[in-house]
This record gives sequence, structure tokens and C-alpha cells, in this order.
Amino acid sequence: MWLWILAAIVLIALFALVDREIYFYEGTHLSPRIQAWLYDRWAKRYDIGKGESQKQDAEFLAKPLLSALKGAPAPMILDVATGTGRLPFALTREADFSGSVIAVDISTGMLSKAAEKLEDSKEAVSLLQYETFPLPFPDQSFDAVACLEALEVMPEMDTPLAECQRLLRPGGILLTSRGTEASGRRAKVVDAREFTRRLNNAGFIDVEITPWWRVFDRVFARKPGGLVPASIKPLSDILTCSNCGQVGMLAQPLSFECKNCGKTLSVSDSGVVQYS
Repeated sequence: MWLWILAAIVLIALFALVDREIYFYEGTHLSPRIQAWLYDRWAKRYDIGKGESQKQDAEFLAKPLLSALKGAPAPMILDVATGTGRLPFALTREADFSGSVIAVDISTGMLSKAAEKLEDSKEAVSLLQYETFPLPFPDQSFDAVACLEALEVMPEMDTPLAECQRLLRPGGILLTSRGTEASGRRAKVVDAREFTRRLNNAGFIDVEITPWWRVFDRVFARKPGGLVPASIKPLSDILTCSNCGQVGMLAQPLSFECKNCGKTLSVSDSGVVQYS
């Protein structure tokens, strides 16, 4: 009898642990491959629960970001953890957007959905599947870096913030989000004052935290300095080879090839570059 009770308690505890890791923390405490697999499974229905918030993406994300980047009329933008590409989609729908977006995510499934949404914007958006930090780009490559709805489920916040700071040009803009107390991830919620402190410690100034939608605040911050805009470059020109560390690859229809060592990256039929 007691063995059955003990077994039931263990099963309930395991179920609660799995539920917490998958649905609250979205697999970020598990291996990158398991996390990518989970997101691949969610990709087809991922946008359904975010439909109401995405209706405001032009007003709350695209227009304010472009306004903050008024000194860079054709900005280079990096979107970390792009998911199904909500930010690139919103930006490329703006009539005055003439920049370029590199959108990175751990999940090929999510990026495939992004490719469907961005079919009409292939010239402006590049999609890259990549699993971990640091990201394969040189220092100060981007006028703006975005990381939305992601920091609160990462194992810790300092590494991605430091990486965003590294990749931004002086005077560049960070667009991110703060998970609120209503998010259900109370153990990971960072209050606005502490969030600002961490951004300051990472080297950001002019932090602005604004209510966005129920479970997230929108956050803008800036890297110190005067912005000298990056010139627009294709993904192949700023991608760092995982084998030799050389910057710049030769773009082929279904592959990228390192100009230095010949390392090859595959490109899916939908245009997603698979980095390994």
C-alpha cells in the first residue's frame, strides 16, 4: 500500500517538474536540442495565443524602434530569439523601413513559420538557426538588437545582455522585454528597478520600461556613444565561420561556404541557414 502511495507521489512530482520546465520555462533548463525540439512542436500554433498582442506590433514595436533609430535611415537590426518573426514582420510592413534584419532562433520549425510570414520580404530579412551564445557575428555589427519574450526563460540574464551589448554599435538601441508578475514565472520575474540595474551593469543607459501587454513590459535601452550607422550587409558577409573564425562566407543557393577554410552551412528550401 505504502509503495503505491510513494509511487503516486513520485509520479505527481515528476509531472509537476516536467510541466514547470516545459510550459513555464520553455525547456531552457534542458539541452539546446531538447529546447529546439519543443519549439519545433509549438511552431504551428505558436502565434495563436499571441494574436491580440501582435495586432499592436506596429504601434508598440516597429514604429517606436524606427523612431529611436532615426539617425540610421537604413538600419542593420538583429532579432535574437525571433520565434515566428513577429518583429521582422512588423518592421517590413512599415512603409519607411529600408533596413535589413537578421533573425536568429534555436528552432528550425519557428524559423520555417517565419519564412512563410516573410515570403514577401526575403530581400530584407535573413533567417539563421543557431543554438547558443556567443552569436557568430563581429563586435558592433548592428544598429539595433532585439530580444523579445526570451530573457525571462533563459537560465540567466547577464550573458544575453552582454552579448547584445557586444553586437551593438555605440549609440545603438536595445529592444527587449521584461516578464511581468502576471506571467506565471514568478521565480524568474525581475522587478523594474532590478531590471534597470542589470541593464546598466551590462553597459546600457537611457532605460525605458513601458507596459506592453499583460505578461510583458517593453524595454528600450541604448549603448553609450554617438551612432555611426552600420552599412547594410548580407548575412553571408558578417557571419563568422564556426571552424576557423573567419568573417565572411560565400552564399550559394542551398549553402554558405567559408571563403577561408571551406566549411559549409546548409540552407533549407525556405531559406533558413543552419549554423553548426
